[in-house]
Formats: sequence, structure tokens, C-alpha cells
Amino acid sequence: MEREYVKVSKDIIDSILADDVYTRGGNMIVPSDTFISEHIIKKLNAFRVERVTIYRSHSILGNEYLSDKSISESQKQYIEDVNATKSILRGLASGKELDMDNVKTITDSVYERLGDVGSIIECINSIKVADQYTYSHSVNVAFYAMLLGKWMNLSKLQIKDLAMAGLLHDIGKTKISAEIINKKGPLNENEFEVIKRHPIYGYDIIKGFSDIAIDIKRAVILHHEKENGTGYPFGIQGNKKNLYAKIITAADIFDAITSERVYKEKQTPFSAFKEMEKIGYDIVDPMVMGVMFDNMPRYYIGSKVKLDNGEIGEVVYVPSSCAYAPVVKIKEDFVDFAKEKEALISELL
Repeated sequence: MEREYVKVSKDIIDSILADDVYTRGGNMIVPSDTFISEHIIKKLNAFRVERVTIYRSHSILGNEYLSDKSISESQKQYIEDVNATKSILRGLASGKELDMDNVKTITDSVYERLGDVGSIIECINSIKVADQYTYSHSVNVAFYAMLLGKWMNLSKLQIKDLAMAGLLHDIGKTKISAEIINKKGPLNENEFEVIKRHPIYGYDIIKGFSDIAIDIKRAVILHHEKENGTGYPFGIQGNKKNLYAKIITAADIFDAITSERVYKEKQTPFSAFKEMEKIGYDIVDPMVMGVMFDNMPRYYIGSKVKLDNGEIGEVVYVPSSCAYAPVVKIKEDFVDFAKEKEALISELL
């Protein structure tokens, strides 16, 4: 994205900082990627910062990407949803109140695609940007939660609630320093203790909004609680989690595994199924995970995959009883990964 070195004034409100801003003594005042609000302008003026570098475009992938004719309309809408989510989260990080109108608009956009599951999954798989994970993850979890609700035959209102819960589940992270959120490596014990507060921060942000259902609020504060009681922030067991929270937990874990992040490469959906089966029902509700395994794998049939030996194949079958072991056609041969112990799928193309 293009950058511009500009004078600090109210004219740059709603822009995004392209570089960290420091005092003359070398202390950071505002981190890069911060949404510039009136509060931020006052802060910069208080430290006598005269000029800053901003992005000219707010787009997560740039206007050039959105204008690319090879991008489908569904993918363009997905990018716009991520950009709108980015605006919400950056606004919160800069001291603004939650933009509830925008939250509802994105929720409606996600819900409108309920009938096109294949397109949703294709969008999520085809557009993964490591340094924008925070924003795309919220939209992805909204999609996955909505699909799980659909497969569980929940009501339209419940499915729409789940989309909103997914969108809001991590908003508490806006109250945690960018240095911790964007750290390129494992968190130390103190940093992890800070991160463990984000469900409570998220609940605090939304608790006063009467138009957010109580089950959504519970999903936000409970989505990191585990079935065996070893989660956070309260350490409660699964029988004390509401259904929305259980669904968000599964969606959150699946997207985290299959997303590329600043400190790790993304894994294939098949690796995610295997890892989720490995962590088992100590973390994820058995019924919710069963619904995921019974329904999601079929949408990867027809996908092109790359093996670790460089060969390219096509997924032709995925057994729900062994979702991480598809049958792949490679040229004229068929490889059953339930039996094959040597070859591995390294990438979903």
C-alpha cells in the first residue's frame, strides 16, 4: 500500500499509521497499524509530534487486489468484510466505542452467504494473509460458526447470532498491546497471562449493548474454556459453557490451525482434523466436533493438493470417520492416506 508522510491534524482522522511513533527519547507513543482517532491526534499533539506516516489505502490487500478480475465476487465481498472488521478493531484499539452498526452490517453480509458453503470455504482457503490474521480470523470464525449452526439445524436467528459471536469473539485483544499480539514467537508466562484476559475485556466491551444477545456475550467470555476445565479465564468445565461458546471454540481452533501467522505456517484442513482429533474431547465438545467432521470434509473434495514430494493431486474422497485421511488421485493412481504412511499432504492449492 502507498504511504504518505503528513502533518498531524484532524484531516488524517480515520487514516491508519504506517510506522510506529516514538518520543524524542525513543519511547513508543503509538504503534503502527493504529486507526487514527481524535484521541490519537490529541496524544500526538501532547507529545509534540508534528508529522507521521500513514497508509493512503485502508484495504487489507490493497485496491489493486480488489480490482483484480480473477477474483470472484464472493472473494471481493470476503475482502470487504475483513476490511470492515479491521476498521472496527482498530477503532476499538484507538479508544473508540464499538461500531455496532458496522458489526451488524458484516454479520448480515456473512449470513447472506449461508446457502453457498462451498464458496465460503473456498474464500477462506484462498485468501490467507499472515500479517492480517487478527482481522481475517474474526471473519473466518464467524463463517465456520455459522456453518456449524446450519449443520446442527439451529434456527435462523441462532445461526445469525453465531455469525456475530464469531465476529466479536476476539475483540478483547484490542485492549492488549500490539507488541504482545504481534509477537513473532512464543509468549512468555507473563505475556500469556495478559492474553488470557482478552475474553473478559471482550465481554466488558459488549456487555452494555442491549441488542447483543446474552448467549453471544457468553460465547465471547467463554470461548477459551475447555471441556475438561483447564481453559481460561475461569477454568470451568464444558457443562457450564453455552452452545454458542462450544461452537466458537471449535471454529476458533480450526481456523487458527489452518491460518498462516507471523510465527507459523498454515496447515492443511486435513492436518487440522488430525490435530483436533488428537487434542480430543478434553478441549472441544464431542457433539460439535462430530458435526464438523461429518460435514466439513466433503467440501474439500475436488481440491488440488501438493504432496511433500512435490506431486500434485486431487482429493476425490474424504471419509467422515477419518477426516484427516483423504483419498487423492495422482495422475492415474489413487493414494489412500488412511493406509499410506510415507507420503504427506503439505499444501492445499
